[in-house]
Amino acid sequence: MLISSFWIKMRKIQLNGSILLLGLLLSYSKLIGQAGDSIFHPTLVSQHLDILASDSLRGRVNFTVGQIKAADYINQELKSYGLSFLEHKSFYHPFILAKELRPRGVTDSVLNNLIAVLPGKSKADEVIIFSAHYDHVDRDIYGNKSGIFNGANDNASGVAAVLMLAKYFSAIKNNERTLFFCFFAGEELGLLGSLAFAPALEPEKVKSVINIEMIGKHDRSGKKAFFLTGEQNSDLSKILKRNLSGTGVKLRSEPEDPTGLFNRSDNYPFFRMGIPAHSIMCSDDKDSCYHQPCDDPQHVDVENMALIIRAIAASTVTLVNGKDSPELKRKPK
Repeated sequence: MLISSFWIKMRKIQLNGSILLLGLLLSYSKLIGQAGDSIFHPTLVSQHLDILASDSLRGRVNFTVGQIKAADYINQELKSYGLSFLEHKSFYHPFILAKELRPRGVTDSVLNNLIAVLPGKSKADEVIIFSAHYDHVDRDIYGNKSGIFNGANDNASGVAAVLMLAKYFSAIKNNERTLFFCFFAGEELGLLGSLAFAPALEPEKVKSVINIEMIGKHDRSGKKAFFLTGEQNSDLSKILKRNLSGTGVKLRSEPEDPTGLFNRSDNYPFFRMGIPAHSIMCSDDKDSCYHQPCDDPQHVDVENMALIIRAIAASTVTLVNGKDSPELKRKPK
């Protein structure tokens, strides 16, 4: 099933230059229901992480076979959920990189985002985006390439979350707004996947972007909590906090951000278009395994991560059903 193109201007873009805590489960099981009980489970978290962050994918590095395998896994999962395509007869959305943006020694010019759609009902022309980047790196910040940089927390955790949210919402089908589930390549090269996709949208139709990054560890948020990057830029945090009431999961105040997390994640190209767009995170680049070979599935807290993904579904319920629309507090420059 293809989505009508009357409100989206798609075009080719060429860029230039495990067990949950029972008390918390019971506290908001009515919000999520039986579908959530089976989907938001540590076992499914582990399944996704064990595949996406396996040694065989060697970090899902852009322009590698490992990344192609990761994209194929995401594609097969999306097919199994019965989701719709956007414009193309495929979940794949290729974009072209100018030669100067390709890593040294790379001759290929194409990377692939994956985009899946769950059509809305009464507000089908309004969109909520859930996103995560699925690429990672093959070296640390100093250029050292010793070991395999599997990127379990960064950002197989976010990919797993968006897959589980896609499975959940496609199962319950109670979304009044249309939902996009976006998996971006090229983030580690400079947000290239989201920069390619965002200009194809009519920003007034996109009510919010929920990007998910590094929720597999909780060194910045603490357990049973997450934070929102750039929270001062819109009133989204107020909406999420209200919807989280009674869940046992907290939305923490954003930590100091000297490294500019808000500007460095795939929410940012959407914010620059005037869309309330933020990243949900539990850890940041101060984690000792950030861009290191130790970022493996065994270091991820899958029980807490499952709880967080469930909480994201609960916190966004009034976005999905069309009752709330975040407003910007600060206009992008």
